[in-house]
Amino acid sequence: MRKVLILLLIFSVLVTNTLVVRGASNEESYAGNQLRILGILRGYEDGSLRLDNSIKRAEVAALTVRILGYEGVEVDGDPRDFTDVQASYWAADVIQNAYKLKLIQGYPDMTFKPLDDISYAEVVAIMVNALGKQEELTGDWPYNYINRAKALGVIPSSDNVDPAKKVTRGEMSVIIWDTLLVKE
Repeated sequence: MRKVLILLLIFSVLVTNTLVVRGASNEESYAGNQLRILGILRGYEDGSLRLDNSIKRAEVAALTVRILGYEGVEVDGDPRDFTDVQASYWAADVIQNAYKLKLIQGYPDMTFKPLDDISYAEVVAIMVNALGKQEELTGDWPYNYINRAKALGVIPSSDNVDPAKKVTRGEMSVIIWDTLLVKE
């Protein structure tokens, strides 16, 4: 009986460690759950947040507009006719609001690329813009935004993430949570 218990204990430790390594970090889980409670991050049909999944540009636009309280509200301003966002697309309104609020501009070829994974640099820039702290940036893209985000506390000052890295839903949750906690 003792051998069975020891084997079960070893098995459970291995399974737990495997889940932790492959799953979202504790920080990501905490931030994701806090955002769910606040109604900012919404889960999937099965109730999961899928924090390990990559996050799409349209999803980030929706989250940011939701944070600022403009979801379901028509923002004043000139819309942009993104050639790859149909009026019937689920995020068409939030993409327009994000554009009008100067959170995200899209691409010079008039596309938004709503289904593309979003980069770390783009996410950081959107959060700086959401805080209204994009004025008088110094340096070149994307480090001008990254340095401002570090100074504000949106991302850790010791952060050295590759600006081109694609962001997961869990990583986005941490960045949003930290943005909400900015005191400036």
